[in-house]
Amino acid sequence: MLVLIKNEFIKLFSKKSSWILQIFLILCMFGVAFMTTKSNESMRSYRSETNMPAFKGGVEGIKTSDGRILSEMMYWGEDEEDADGPEYVSLTLDETIPVLKDNLEMMKSQPKAYDKSDVKVVEKQLAYYQSYKDKGETPIDPMKGSTNAQFFSSFGSIYFLPTLFAVVIASMIIAAEFSGGTIKLLLTRPYSRLQILWSKYIVAILYGLLSSVVMAASAFAFSFMLPHQSLNAAISEEMGAKTALTLAGQLFASNFLLMILYITIALFFSAVIRSQALAVGVGMGVLFSGSILGSILPAVIAKYDWLKWILFNLLGLNNQVLDSAYMVGGDLSILATVIGLIIYIVLIYAATLALFNKRDVALS
Repeated sequence: MLVLIKNEFIKLFSKKSSWILQIFLILCMFGVAFMTTKSNESMRSYRSETNMPAFKGGVEGIKTSDGRILSEMMYWGEDEEDADGPEYVSLTLDETIPVLKDNLEMMKSQPKAYDKSDVKVVEKQLAYYQSYKDKGETPIDPMKGSTNAQFFSSFGSIYFLPTLFAVVIASMIIAAEFSGGTIKLLLTRPYSRLQILWSKYIVAILYGLLSSVVMAASAFAFSFMLPHQSLNAAISEEMGAKTALTLAGQLFASNFLLMILYITIALFFSAVIRSQALAVGVGMGVLFSGSILGSILPAVIAKYDWLKWILFNLLGLNNQVLDSAYMVGGDLSILATVIGLIIYIVLIYAATLALFNKRDVALS
């Protein structure tokens, strides 16, 4: 078995394309980091050209005519607006926490007037600023733009690339044997079809893991091009008290689980389709169509609750990790989504094995 895996690795990395994909990933990460620095410069320039008050360590609020200080969300939700327009003020950390607590209490006392997602937003804001107050530290000015911690924790927002590369490899790994006619020679060796399929599956997953590690390492390295923020500090208002290291670990794990699912699906089509090019096309089609179908399912699931367990509804795991306000159809928790994905992975792999065992190589 180990010999099979070793041979698959040698075949995989003897191809220049396997190395080119990794180099391309690193270059993409650098490109995203460079564009982020330019975006930060534009944001700082905008701030200097407006009358926005200087950052004092808390939320950017609006002072009403009766002396109250509201967050922008609360202000624009008011029935009446000031005739002279909003007066922007910057709150200190000590001023921010009481304001957010009052807003949260008011929103919870009027459940019909505010969505659950709006309440979650304020809860996350409160947790974010409270974590800094407890540590005696000051949050970073959001108008400085994206920080190194934010960039690293989201892997430059290109965490889909390692999955794409792994899907391409998995789509080719069996179809190439059939299209090249080498499958007959492979089956003459003293290995069962189960061992052959399993070795190819493991190699595809390990290539995906390697791509994920390269992604994380390059994101960490290029993050130093951006304003500094501690990786152990709360990352942003949207994430509450969650730190960059925690978010990066969770996103890495969730993305890797989804990667295994897509690899399994791609392996299934690779075992079914003889054409290498068609197998790659179908594998990539499944990858990109999943997010589209997943975005329209919640409306359907609202009428048919059992549809919440359909595969496409579970593909928003990364969004669940990145955005606490993101609602999966059927209000599934992250744990429920993970369990559902694991079950699908097992079922699809079992189907792949059954088809691969029955496939007639004489027709290849």
